[in-house]
Formats: sequence, structure tokens, C-alpha cells
Amino acid sequence: MNVSQEAYRQFIEDTGDVMDEHGFPPMAGRVVGALLICTPPHRSLDELAEELQASKGSISMATQLLLRLDVIERISLPGERRHHYQVRPDAWSTVFLQREEHLSRHCRVAERGMALLEGQPLDAKRRLLEMLVFFDFVAEETPGFANRWKRRRGVLMKKRLEEHT
Repeated sequence: MNVSQEAYRQFIEDTGDVMDEHGFPPMAGRVVGALLICTPPHRSLDELAEELQASKGSISMATQLLLRLDVIERISLPGERRHHYQVRPDAWSTVFLQREEHLSRHCRVAERGMALLEGQPLDAKRRLLEMLVFFDFVAEETPGFANRWKRRRGVLMKKRLEEHT
């Protein structure tokens, strides 16, 4: 099926918007969008800059962030002097599971808030308690989630492959 250039660009923008909702800079989200649908499944910095009509500097900053967050990986191709980038096969589970430190930071902030409100009525602490309880729950569930994902990934992938082939 031949996809129009407009639909291709819209997908990239939509991906940028979704990633923006999760705190990623818009350009990083666009880079992810482009890398999700490109053929072959990798692009050089120059190719990304051209496709996204952006400066090499902004693409470089976006790829550096995405590399640090383990969303993409840098690869070398035989006979090529420049690096290429592609979405890591385990990008989504890696990003989700890296949130553990993020969750811990939320808990530490809430605990400091509770310390500030020591001696105050329960009603004053309720919002912080709700925050702590939620993050306690997420911390308890994350290891089980990761294990279930590892067990089910192959079956779920096979099902999706059957749907799309």
C-alpha cells in the first residue's frame, strides 16, 4: 500500500504530540515517529534532518536525549562513515520500567510534604497520602508487570503479526 506523504507527515506529528504528553520535547517525539515508520528501519542524522525539515542541531539534541533514555540506538552500517539511528526493539518496556526512579522521586517529594504537615489534621495530608498510596501500588505492581510482559511478549507479537500479514 502506498502511503501519501501527507499521511506520513501526520503520523510523525501525531507521534510527536503523544510523546510530548509524556514529557518528551516535540522534536524527540517526531524523531521517534519517523524512525517507527521508515524503511529501512534506520536513518542518519542528515536523513532525519531532511525528512523532518529541521536543523541538524535540533535533531542531534533529540537523538542524544533518546539515546540516553534508551528509546533509540545508534548503529553503524558496513561501508558507511556516519551513524544511523533506529528504535530499540525493547524501547517501550525499557522506557516504562525506567520509571522506577521517577516513581521513587515522587514518593520522596510526598514524604517531605508529609513531614512538613506533621501535626496537621488528616484532611491537610489527604492529597499527599493519595499520592503515596498510588505510587506504593505502582511500585508493588511494576515487577509483576515486567515479568508478565517477558512471558507474554512472544505470544502477543505472534498474534499481531498474524493480524498484519
